[in-house]
Amino acid sequence: MKRVIDGVGKDAPIEKNESGGSQSSSGYRFDLIDPKALFATARVLKEGFDKYGDDNWRKIPTNDHLNHLLIHAYAYLAGDRQDDHLSHAVCRAIFALGVDIDIREEMVAKC
Repeated sequence: MKRVIDGVGKDAPIEKNESGGSQSSSGYRFDLIDPKALFATARVLKEGFDKYGDDNWRKIPTNDHLNHLLIHAYAYLAGDRQDDHLSHAVCRAIFALGVDIDIREEMVAKC
């Protein structure tokens, strides 16, 4: 399946800044993602890759990802600090969203 990201590519609208510079308009704000949180998440992703391999998470249903997200969230809320539970919860949220997006794109492609 060919993936297309909305607003990214040759057809993206053009905008001009106050200095007169032109560039593609962006509907995204990656600069607002906290870099330390992103590094912590990427560390957990590397551990998962080492343990389970590349893209194994795509073979797991959304509800299973959400269950593990909740396990990590509640473990953190219960005071358990033996693991980086918040980073694991973020990974599971990203996985759940990724699987859900894939499912929705497949449904649209079939129509």
